[in-house]
Amino acid sequence: MIRYQSNARPLRLVLAANGIFSLLTGIACLVAADGISALLFTQLFTLLGMSSATVIFELGIGLLAFAAFVLWTASQANISRGRAKLITAMDIGWVLASIDLLIFLPGLWTSAGAWIVGGVAAIVALFAIEQVFGLSVLYQGRHEVEAETDGRRLTLSATGFTKASPDRVWQVMSHHEAYADVADNLSKVEVLRGSGPDTERRCTDTNGRSWNETCTLWEEGRAFAFRVHTEAADYPYPIAQLTGTWSLAPVPGGTQITMVFKVTARSGLLNGLMFRFMAAPFSKVCDRLLVNWIAVMEGSAGSIRPELIQNSEKDAVPA
Repeated sequence: MIRYQSNARPLRLVLAANGIFSLLTGIACLVAADGISALLFTQLFTLLGMSSATVIFELGIGLLAFAAFVLWTASQANISRGRAKLITAMDIGWVLASIDLLIFLPGLWTSAGAWIVGGVAAIVALFAIEQVFGLSVLYQGRHEVEAETDGRRLTLSATGFTKASPDRVWQVMSHHEAYADVADNLSKVEVLRGSGPDTERRCTDTNGRSWNETCTLWEEGRAFAFRVHTEAADYPYPIAQLTGTWSLAPVPGGTQITMVFKVTARSGLLNGLMFRFMAAPFSKVCDRLLVNWIAVMEGSAGSIRPELIQNSEKDAVPA
């Protein structure tokens, strides 16, 4: 069952702006249909038995209905992906229809009318683009995962709760080699040297690409952090900086787990744009990591290495 919807703010804001713009445009069409008709068209016409002013009036009614639907969608606690996609498709349809009318019926529009139709289409196109981005970062999962993007920087925070004791949580969290068993994007983690605050480890993803990480924070029983050596010549991703912090805190009934990843893309417009659209996949990895970790901590894992499951069954807090 979906319990959380994270990163909804970008989509919610653009839907609200879209709804307000449609609402204002619809009201203008209702109260000033004659004036708008005269401003847009070179001559009055009749379409399906309706005068040009009546067409504008009817368009206003449609825009008000659309605005109500968009604003209602934006106001929901959990935004429906299906409705947001439908709104985006309708926006794209408006843009394409506007382009067709301007190209194939050039004599229909006054100079001001052509600019108005084109300007409105440009605004609606911007709404559609931003809604696509909003959908791309919208994440639904079992744990609270939030992503914040700022240019080439992405901060990803994930929080989960387990009934396991803090000691058990730390035992599982600080087991470096077993990290690959719970992280869907990793196939192997090796400790190269050291322990605790002196640890250096090597991670390998599911495609066989590897990189090194060095511990930068170690608070026994509470938190640790690693810095990825993104400066290495063989580092496989377009990332300039990447750090991860894992921490725990006792709470009533169990333990809260928090992960924070701070990522900076390498310079380049495409890298920055890619990061905007990678927030949701990154969020899924974090959510799945928490799901798998908590399964081990509470003794309900089914696909984690056997020795961890056995240890978990001994130490897990009873339900």
